[in-house]
Amino acid sequence: MIKFNYKDVAKEQGWSFNSINPLVEYPIDYFYYKEVANAIKPTTIMLDIGCGSGEKAVRYFSNAKKVIMLDNEPEMLKRVVQNVEKILTPKEQEKFETKLANCDAKLDFKDEYFDLVVSRHCGGNMNEIYRVLKKGGIYISEDVDHEDCLELKELFGRGQGYKNLKSQKLEKQKIINVCVDLKFTNIELKNFHYIEYYPNKEQLKYLLTRTPILEYYDENTDDVILEKYIEQNTTDKGIKLVRRLYAFHLVK
Repeated sequence: MIKFNYKDVAKEQGWSFNSINPLVEYPIDYFYYKEVANAIKPTTIMLDIGCGSGEKAVRYFSNAKKVIMLDNEPEMLKRVVQNVEKILTPKEQEKFETKLANCDAKLDFKDEYFDLVVSRHCGGNMNEIYRVLKKGGIYISEDVDHEDCLELKELFGRGQGYKNLKSQKLEKQKIINVCVDLKFTNIELKNFHYIEYYPNKEQLKYLLTRTPILEYYDENTDDVILEKYIEQNTTDKGIKLVRRLYAFHLVK
């Protein structure tokens, strides 16, 4: 049985999935990294909470004045350093710092330090995020909806957030309520989806054994279920997987 473990993935590959190449269709004009890039100015001091290995982040965030990449896994931060050195110019590299910390705990930064705080598939402590943001500062997040890959989870009878499908709207509203109480001046929630088409079973299985989508993968029983899913969801573009997410854009 292969059980998802963030530390193991960090050691093996970081949060990089360059070895698989699904066709991706975006039904709406939303892309997290471009959304963040559009909020960056040459004077921006920013924090990336739960940065992972940062392959895309270092490319899209390099126009900022200073970027602090924060994660709770040392192996991920090692890969951030490697990606910064591999991808960026020496001048751009000087902008990036890494910090090992619990993403949900108190942030070790002074009040109103950041112009921009971002988080992708990680969440964070909203009270702390508000505290470290400057007045007029922006928080942008993207998180996985409980209905992500729902068709797959229904067939397997399990998966990330699958037992809490009915509570998803309440959880989002709870976040909104916290933001209202904190006095964020602008609160935007966007629900969206995109579609991935995998060329073969091997690539889809690679994804499922290295992410928390199904929480674990037991080859003794799950290969048969996966074959059934593939049979039901194969199109002329590949094996269809619907990804469902939601994003917040907040202004202090």
